[in-house]
Amino acid sequence: MKIVDCIWEQANLGCRVAEVSIGATDPFPTEELLDLESKFDYIVLKFEVGNFLHYQAAADNRYAFIETQLSIKKKMADFKLSPKEEKILSLFSAKKVTSAAELETVIQKIDNKMFVTDRIYLDPVFGPDFSARRYQNWTRTAFEQGAVLNRFFYRDSEIGYGISKIEDNVLTGLLGGAYESEGMGIVCPLGALIIKDREFEWYKTKISMNNTPVLKLYNHFNFEITDTEYVFVKHIQH
Repeated sequence: MKIVDCIWEQANLGCRVAEVSIGATDPFPTEELLDLESKFDYIVLKFEVGNFLHYQAAADNRYAFIETQLSIKKKMADFKLSPKEEKILSLFSAKKVTSAAELETVIQKIDNKMFVTDRIYLDPVFGPDFSARRYQNWTRTAFEQGAVLNRFFYRDSEIGYGISKIEDNVLTGLLGGAYESEGMGIVCPLGALIIKDREFEWYKTKISMNNTPVLKLYNHFNFEITDTEYVFVKHIQH
């Protein structure tokens, strides 16, 4: 079992947050959770899909199921696009953000209509405004820590952004989205294909099964699922 004190979420969500990941062979940590509930306001609980005993125990302890997360990957050389897809992709481009001023331009475009399948957006205790603030802060922090931020364009219109990191020939998609008014949300998850000067062998990311359009897109391109986990949450009133 792994417990993380998510101190950065205080600025995002205005409360004390802990994340608990339960291993496949770990017993359900009822006593440990009771202790955490005396110290935190919001607890995120994660464990492997298919573990019914943990699922039932989470429900018995009044944790609410909120999403299933998928870890996926694909080798870039294995992307096979049809002529029609190649033509469509040629209409998109990416511009790497290199300055603080450009970063703020991206931040200002992130609003409370973008991430409608995000678990924070869907949570009635938090909602759209908290979700937008969390993504704004997450984008800024990731960029300041060295992640690569790209602005995505369709012809001459800016449609969204993506932020990722590259390590050991692996591009890991961290977050991103399409600006609500542009209606191009399914394109941004494939930013790896838009970035023309890519120097990586694999593309990896995590997606939520709440996000059906993105799930269908990655399925269309035959991404391999490498891991799945349930996510439960609990708000604690002190």
